[in-house]
Parts: sequence; structure tokens; C-alpha cells
Amino acid sequence: MKRDKIIEIVTYIVVGLAIWVISPLLGKWLDTFYFNYTQIFAASVTAILAGLLLILMGCMLTGWTFFLFKVKGRGTPNPTLPPKTLIVTGPYQYSRNPMAVGGFLTLLGEAFVYYSPSLLVIALSFALIVYLNAMYVEEPELRRRFGTPYDEYLRQVPRFFPSPFKLYKK
Repeated sequence: MKRDKIIEIVTYIVVGLAIWVISPLLGKWLDTFYFNYTQIFAASVTAILAGLLLILMGCMLTGWTFFLFKVKGRGTPNPTLPPKTLIVTGPYQYSRNPMAVGGFLTLLGEAFVYYSPSLLVIALSFALIVYLNAMYVEEPELRRRFGTPYDEYLRQVPRFFPSPFKLYKK
């Protein structure tokens, strides 16, 4: 059990470092090769405020999903320690991948705050990778693990963003 706790803690540290430190540093470093903007942050207060709002929404969504994984699912975001039960409450009522949406919103917000085209490309690349992973890795695995309840969930809830035109069951 001690090994599982270490894996869990390392997962949260690595995810936090990747989103909060490595991605912005990488984005700003890549910008230096083609984008002549020497400031660290955007000059526009509007861009900074919009970015901070996206970051706040992304972090809250990601935090909420981490909490649900731990408390309701009795697992972690790490594939080696996945949730033991299918989570279909909270943001999972509206999106099958709210954790990924939260990560994307955070990276997108950072691209605004740091005024970084490279960070925007990193955010879009993250979205593409997560999309392909959801389709070809996660969904088949969850279908295998949870069977019919997951198939029903697939039919009712969109992969990432909820439709504003559809009413979702509670």
C-alpha cells in the first residue's frame, strides 16, 4: 500500500509540474526562436484576466475530478492506479473527460497570460493527444473494465464538451 501512495503523490507532483512549470517554460523558450516578445507576461490586462479566468476554471475542474477519482472512484488519474468504480457524477455527468478539459483550459489560459504562441500550440497538441488517447486507449479499456454501464454512459455523455442543446440525465 505504501508503494501506491508514493505513486499517487508523484502523479500529482508530475502533473502539476508539467502544467504549471514545464509547459510555460517550454512555450516561452520556443517563442524565443521566432517570436520577438521580450516580456514574460502579456501587455494586455484583458488578455491576462481572460487567461487567469481560464486557468481558474481549468484548475477547479481538474481539482474536482482528482477529488472524485480519490473519494468516489478510490483511485487516481495514474493509469497504474485507476478508479475502481465508474464515476458518472459531478462534471462527469456532462463530459467523459472533464480532467482533460480542465488541463486544456489551464494551458490555454497560460498561453493568454504569457502571450505565448508556442504555449498555444502546446495546448492544442495536448488536446489532440488527449482526444486520440481517449478514443483509442481509454474508452476501449473502460469498456472492458465496466461493460454495459460504460456503454450506456458513452451513449449519453459527450467525450469532451457538453452540448448546450441537450439535456443530460441527473
